[in-house]
Order: sequence, then structure tokens, then C-alpha cells
Amino acid sequence: MKAIGMMCFAATLIANSPEIEVIRMEKAPYSEKAVIHQMYTENKSGKLGGRENPLVMQVIDFPVGVFLPSKPEWLRGMRENEQGSVILVWVYGANGYQKRFYLTRQNGTPFVEGRTYFKDTFRKYFESGDLPSGEAVVSANLVNAYGESVKTFKATRTIVANASEKNSTLEQGLKKPHLVYNEPYGNFRNGQPIMLDFYVCNADLGRDAYREELYIDGNHEETLYEWTPYKIRGLKPGRHEIQLVLLDPSGKKMSEPFGEQKNVILIDN
Repeated sequence: MKAIGMMCFAATLIANSPEIEVIRMEKAPYSEKAVIHQMYTENKSGKLGGRENPLVMQVIDFPVGVFLPSKPEWLRGMRENEQGSVILVWVYGANGYQKRFYLTRQNGTPFVEGRTYFKDTFRKYFESGDLPSGEAVVSANLVNAYGESVKTFKATRTIVANASEKNSTLEQGLKKPHLVYNEPYGNFRNGQPIMLDFYVCNADLGRDAYREELYIDGNHEETLYEWTPYKIRGLKPGRHEIQLVLLDPSGKKMSEPFGEQKNVILIDN
């Protein structure tokens, strides 16, 4: 994985809360060949779950379990995954069900399978309780050690599993512009800068295109026009809800199930 060599964009976006800053950062560079080449269930019927029905993905030019070799100034102090780079797997179900998993180096197949020429094959075996009852949407993203999603062509893959009917609400939603929400998630130290990152599907962001509204604890903090990582500063200790809402060029909120995304984070005292 190459080191980041670009300077941080220094301008601070104006947030509604005077103590909160939302700062635009540059994207970490990766090979344009970093892709999830295929993702599928081993059961040809599309069933997922249990040891006999794992999720399988074939990844090219993305080293899992590594760290950026240098620490750019704007990333210093930011939380870093002790596992290094990972593959983030989101599971969506009906009625707002969401759950996330990380695939690490330990999930990789330690050899190149005879029937493929791909570099790395990863498997996720879902246990009881990992999946919703009925249909599920599974989305995978390549993510670096700082929680930033790789913003290259085909760095994400999505499948519909356990479908009971064709062209269901979840399947229709995948064809529309939508977000796959990545960071922030989990626990942070007091005073630690927080990564805000996401993956946009089927849409371009811009002032005359789609855009995102950022809400923190229900308050509108910023409108995001660029597909790039951001840094949040100034959140006080305690529980915080971070919400991203995708709007179309006319300002209309994209419909569920993928129109808006929420994560809850905790900041230590």
C-alpha cells in the first residue's frame, strides 16, 4: 500500500455548532486495480449462512492486514485499526436491520485456488444471529487501517442473498443512488480526531449533483459536496449519533432502505 503523498486541504468547513469542526482531507491513493473482482455465495441457490453457505469474494491488488508506511500530518492522532487494512462487510435487512463485520488477513485463503487466477480469496462464515430472517443485502468495501474506504472503480461489491422474490424492495434500492456508511463507528478517546468516511454508489457528488447532509446528534452540521474523507473535531465525551443523508440534485432525500445512514459512537471521558 502506497504512502499518502498529498497535502491536506487546510480549509475548515463551517459547522453550525461553534465547537465542532468538519475538515476536508485528501483521499489515500491506491492502485486503480484495487477491486473486489467477484463476490458470491457458494450455494448456487443464493442461500447464505452456516458453514455450508459462506460468502466468498475474490480481491485483486489490495493487501489486507497492512498499514500506511508513513503517517501524514493530518492523520496523526487518528484511530488506527490494529488489524491494519480490512474488508468491511455490511449486512442489511428489512425494517432497518444493519450489522457490520471485518474480514482480516486470517479470513484469507492461504493459496490461490486452482480454478482461478485471482490473488486473494476471502471467506466469511456467518453464524447464527449474524443474518436477519429472510432476504439480506450484503455489501463489501476495501478499507484502509484508518477506516477510509478505497474510492476506486469496483472497490465495492453487493449481492442479494436469501431472496424470496425477484426485484424486491431491497434489490430495487441497490439500483438507485445510495450510501454505504463506513466511519465513524465504535469508541474514541476524548480529543481524538474522528474519521468521517462513506462510499457513494450510483451517483456523483457536487454542487449541481447529488450531495450529502451531515447531522450530529440531530443537528445539521455540514453539506458535503465531495467524495473524500473528512475529519471531525470538537465532539464532547459521551454518546453521539452521526447521520448522513443523501439528497438528489433537486434537494429531495433519497428513499429507504439506503437513503440515509446512522452510526452511534462513544467518546471516553
